[in-house]
Amino acid sequence: MDERVVAAVRRFGSMDPTGWETGLSAPGARAALHEAVAAVLAGPWQAPDPVPDRVVIWCAANVFTAPLEWTAQLVAAGSKVVLKAPSRCPAPARALAQAFDGLGVRTVVQPHERAVELLATGDPVLGMGGDAAMAQLARHLLPGQPRSLHGHRVSFAVVQGSSPDLARALARDAALYDGAGCMSPAAVFALGDHERLAAHLADAMAAAQRRWPRGEVDPAIGPRWRTRTGLARVLGASHEGPGWAVPVLPLHLAQASVLPRMLPVHPVSRLAQLAGLAELPLSSCATDLGELELGFPRLCAPGSLQAPRTNRHHDGVDVMAVLSGQVSGGSP
Repeated sequence: MDERVVAAVRRFGSMDPTGWETGLSAPGARAALHEAVAAVLAGPWQAPDPVPDRVVIWCAANVFTAPLEWTAQLVAAGSKVVLKAPSRCPAPARALAQAFDGLGVRTVVQPHERAVELLATGDPVLGMGGDAAMAQLARHLLPGQPRSLHGHRVSFAVVQGSSPDLARALARDAALYDGAGCMSPAAVFALGDHERLAAHLADAMAAAQRRWPRGEVDPAIGPRWRTRTGLARVLGASHEGPGWAVPVLPLHLAQASVLPRMLPVHPVSRLAQLAGLAELPLSSCATDLGELELGFPRLCAPGSLQAPRTNRHHDGVDVMAVLSGQVSGGSP
């Protein structure tokens, strides 16, 4: 690892994200920043080959730490990085460039339609955001311009166990970033004692709320929240507290959408019942079962959904190979 880049990563981790308007509570933002920095420093780092002179990272607002791992690895390899900050939350990108001061990182804060000039040189582009935003970005790229564009994805947990330790790990996955981003679990599929797991999850979610209070919540989620918990009270069970919920629902009511600090539990009797997951745009799976053949690009232990290894294929894509032009990328 390049010691100058390691120092820059640590500088970023030492900053106070409280005023960055991430939508998270102050403790929640600090926990997310600490987790992201620890994951990057754990390595191992990758390098594109050949190394592009400049890479544009088109940042999303929902996971403010997402550009860190790519910025660190690209700068360590010798690339300059331009961070296109999200208009709704530009402060984290500015802070990241500040932490990497003198290492060839700069931030551009402009509305998307005015920032397309960044793409005119044909530099490789790493994009993160919603499907519509990535499709719009793709339309502005030059033919053959290297691009790795990552739109909406969904993650789940598939577990056999029901221990308090497992529940605490899953609650951590759900609490970090308040359910935002593709690595937040949309639901837990429980092959074991689902009632015991849900009870322990309720305790763990309550503890996570005390430690990292939930941040701002869009009032528009209210009807969806009440629908899920109401169904759970009728068809299963619903463990609820201020700022969190663990509804227990039949498998056919599982949804591929995340509500902040809600972690539904769905009992399943065999893995074959989950075969339909492969039809979804999957990101990651937290599991205590070892290998699974359910179509997830990434498997990890519960508690580490939000701390991906830096040498992974992101969403099944070898990002560094795409940015170096070795293989073709594409839109979500």
